[in-house]
Amino acid sequence: MLCNDDGIHAEGINVLHSLLVKQHEVFVIAPEEEKSGAGSSITTKKPLIPNQIKENFIAINGTPVDCVHLGLHQLCPFKPDVLLSGINFGANMAEDLLYSGTVGAAMEAREFSIPSIAISAAAFIQPSSEGKSQPNFLTAARIALDIVERLPEIRIDSQITLNVNVPNLNYEEINEINLTYPGTWGKRNPPRKETSNSGKDKFWITHRNNIPENEENSDIATLSRGEVSISPIGPRFLINDYDQSLKEWINSFN
Repeated sequence: MLCNDDGIHAEGINVLHSLLVKQHEVFVIAPEEEKSGAGSSITTKKPLIPNQIKENFIAINGTPVDCVHLGLHQLCPFKPDVLLSGINFGANMAEDLLYSGTVGAAMEAREFSIPSIAISAAAFIQPSSEGKSQPNFLTAARIALDIVERLPEIRIDSQITLNVNVPNLNYEEINEINLTYPGTWGKRNPPRKETSNSGKDKFWITHRNNIPENEENSDIATLSRGEVSISPIGPRFLINDYDQSLKEWINSFN
């Protein structure tokens, strides 16, 4: 089963579908319009209405998580072996995982005991990319196919999502696929303020200008070297390596 957050007509999901459908039974369910940044949000104030675009291609007037939830419970005509979310336009790494509808959709599969993969294609310049700033969706699709075909070799807990980020290189140029962890983009820029001719203020959310140096095994550093990053992530948010002082402080309440 395929989903995304860029919408049913986005190039990424259609390239991925065209490659996978040659060898696999594929069902696509995705938002009818772009829902980037939707995270793990759900729709509760209006009904979800399926719109069949073509056979096994359904658009939903909701979020990426809505699509996965509805697809797995009601609309997918078969029990899928794996959920693929993407291919996202642009990388999903570090703190941005909290905002990503691509990642949110993938993690929704945790209740259904099937592996889930979020796959994103970087849209910034990579080594040997000759200045290209567009994602290479075909490369990302071929990496996704490689992963799907080798999934039977390992059992992955359905609570875990594989967050895959692919550089914008040709498939033949990629020589490393690495196990990574989420790095950091650093602090966000303040909102950018504009004042309209009528005197009303409006604000734009922007990204970051100052990115800190990331350790070698982080997703950001791995992708910047032109290598594929695979980070196992989950929805539980628990950090086990808290320090002793925090433990003692919490115990002081008792």
